[in-house]
Amino acid sequence: MKRILEAAHDGWLGAKENFIPGLVIIFFAALLVASYYAFASVREALEGLQALRDSWGLGFSMLTSAIGAGLIPGLYLMIVGKNRRNQRGYLDLLFTSLVWATDIIWIDYFYRFQDWFWGPSVIFGIVIAKMLLDQFVFTPFLSIQHIAIGLRFRDLNYDFKALRQALKDDWILKVIIPMMVSCWLTWIPGTLVVYSLPLPLQLPLMVLIQCFFALEMAFVSSKMTDSYAI
Repeated sequence: MKRILEAAHDGWLGAKENFIPGLVIIFFAALLVASYYAFASVREALEGLQALRDSWGLGFSMLTSAIGAGLIPGLYLMIVGKNRRNQRGYLDLLFTSLVWATDIIWIDYFYRFQDWFWGPSVIFGIVIAKMLLDQFVFTPFLSIQHIAIGLRFRDLNYDFKALRQALKDDWILKVIIPMMVSCWLTWIPGTLVVYSLPLPLQLPLMVLIQCFFALEMAFVSSKMTDSYAI
């Protein structure tokens, strides 16, 4: 139990590190959703974004996630001195962007599944149901595993042997629990906001919030490197 609490504490530290910026972005995301339903001009502007997403398809989701969750947070961490600014640092930046870009494929199809399974309604009960399935089934069993494996592989110097050992060495306790705690603190409110929009607008809003979540994951990942010699 003590080790579980310590793992959860690492996740809390990751969320705490970016708590205020994350809270602000979720607030503005909620404000954007309210404006979408209240003002025709906002609705028309967002529908233009929807048309762009429809024309680009999955490529739009992958590109925006690579930029929003990989490139922007990575460059910010370089600027503030938390990431290396050398050849290895730029390799890590590209690889991290690839991890987020490929994770969005799962998310894109999962959002489509949610819309098919529950229907396109944005009534409160349906939004809650979508959030629960997202945060307590899809994310811990698929999405966060994808991110965790990618980030640990990067932090282990792209060593497959070390990654295999890490997967055997209390993977859930050392890696998944810290990430999930940080994830829930951001994405339980975040997905409630996201699922309040029609399907074509959910991913662009999700990527906006994902930018700050990526910063949390960078902090949690650094704690793993410091605390566990995996």
